[in-house]
Formats: sequence, structure tokens, C-alpha cells
Amino acid sequence: MKKLEPVLASLALACVAEPALCAQPLEATSLYKDVAHGCRTLDLKQWSHPTRRVLDHAQVELKKVELCNNDLYPIFTVWLKYHPMFGNDKYFNKLYADMFAANGYHPFSFVDYSSNVVVDIEVTGKKEISISYEEFAPPENP
Repeated sequence: MKKLEPVLASLALACVAEPALCAQPLEATSLYKDVAHGCRTLDLKQWSHPTRRVLDHAQVELKKVELCNNDLYPIFTVWLKYHPMFGNDKYFNKLYADMFAANGYHPFSFVDYSSNVVVDIEVTGKKEISISYEEFAPPENP
């Protein structure tokens, strides 16, 4: 048992220093386990929606859009300009508020491959949102 202690200590330090090393795969996140069901991927070449204009204006690189939960819950797979957990608050406050309005004041999520973070935007009241984050393990081929 004594020989395992340095290994466990190293693993714990690695998780603190680089949390994505201990994160679960994207498909095991609460977004895909608990929130989103029956998702279908949209053809970006054909897809037009007010949220797309918001993303373009914010210089967000859009990789994929999925509609889930009877087409009522969008998941935007993106490369964000900044890290959503440590980035520019002014930028993200505007992005989230503009996306929320463009999405008809309904919840949505970002899957950000640039930082390996899921950002969930939930409705908490009339035109009020709650933001939560969950890290996921980097995919082998994003």
C-alpha cells in the first residue's frame, strides 16, 4: 500500500494542475447523459438562424449544431475566442445574453473544443440565465 501513495499523490497533483486529464469523455458529461436526448446534427451549409449571426459577430468558429429534446435544445459545438471559465467576462456576458435572446430565451449549450469545456445556459427566471461549466477530456480527433 505504501508504494501506491506516491502514484496517487502524483495523479492528484496532475488532476489539479491539468483538470482535463481527469475529465470524462464528452459523451459522458451531464449534457449528453442527463440533459440532451434524441439529438440530430444540422447541415451547416443549409442552416440559418439568428443565433448564427450572433456567433459570427462574436467571431466564434462554429463546427456543429445539434438539435435535441424534440428540436427544442440546441448544442453549438464551437471554438471560442477565449476560455469560457477564465476568459473575458465582458465578451462572454454579451455573447451569452445575445445568444439567449436570439434563441428565443430558451436554454442551450456550447461544447467548446478550444478549452474542452461544456457551457450550459439555463433559464432561471423571466429573461434570466444561469451558467454552468463542465470540463471534458480532449478528443483524439476534434
